[in-house]
Amino acid sequence: MKKIIIILVVVLVVGIFGYSKWSAANMVKKASVPYSTQSKAISFEIKPGESVGIVGANLKTEGLIVDSNLFTAYAKKMEVDKKIKAGIYTLNSNMSIKNILQILVSGERTEIWITIPEGWRIDQIGNYLEKQGITTSKEFQDRAYVKNFASTPFLSGLSGSTTLEGYLFPDTYRIFADTTVDQIIQTMLDGFANKVTKDIMDGANKKGFTLHQFITLTSIVEKESAHSEDIRKIASVYYNRLEQGMPFQSDATITYITRRADARPTIDETKVDSPYNTYLYKGLPPGPVGNPGLEAMMATLNPETTDYLFFVSKGNRAYFAKTYEEHLQNIAKYLD
Repeated sequence: MKKIIIILVVVLVVGIFGYSKWSAANMVKKASVPYSTQSKAISFEIKPGESVGIVGANLKTEGLIVDSNLFTAYAKKMEVDKKIKAGIYTLNSNMSIKNILQILVSGERTEIWITIPEGWRIDQIGNYLEKQGITTSKEFQDRAYVKNFASTPFLSGLSGSTTLEGYLFPDTYRIFADTTVDQIIQTMLDGFANKVTKDIMDGANKKGFTLHQFITLTSIVEKESAHSEDIRKIASVYYNRLEQGMPFQSDATITYITRRADARPTIDETKVDSPYNTYLYKGLPPGPVGNPGLEAMMATLNPETTDYLFFVSKGNRAYFAKTYEEHLQNIAKYLD
């Protein structure tokens, strides 16, 4: 009898051990099978502090796995349940649990490219980032003030209530999808620091401008030129107007006030009482009216020598005049 009991115990232990091995092997096999044969990219976010169970449940909700319990069990089996990193990932419905876990543990967050064109205002950048699903336009605009980045060297001397208009360098940037608003802004400020060299700053000072005044003038040249082949001549017009004490009468400063799509302002709009209205007030406005690129900076730093005081633009060309009468002729010829 005793012998029979011993045999039964041995058989039972062997059976349990065998079942355990089979169960583990089965788990690994199932975890290696993709949820779907269809390929569908899905953005998936893991927030800080979320447990492996919550991650598994969310993966199931998003249609990336079929069994959240299997996900959790496999993660624990592989001893990676505590190694999943927070972030935003691009996963695919044709991935297996094994593949998904490899990504979530490695922390290979989704990278995206953003492109900020020359001349865009802060609100335009914010609207673009919102359309990209990165942040809200309001949050971006609320953070884009000097006071939030006061340690940036080239911003020293500016009031904390001054916006960062003019200093968010237009370029193509690669960022993580879960990058914070402040990190995005800092990346653009770093772009400015890298491109606007000491030589450019010294050149602006030699022309009698502070950096802020120079960027303000450059932003007008940028907006008015619209990548014109004649950008250096356009810059010369504003230098000549400054020298003669004439108002700039820049349409770009009016659209900065109205936030309308860039277009010729109406007569009523040119009468809006604002320090940015260069139809009413002579000299430079209080600050930049957009974020200029390097080409506009170099053109403003090195304008052509001309006697022009007026110009009209059509396409990528500008037509210049020395007198108001000549200017009216150009308007009739090229714009009306």
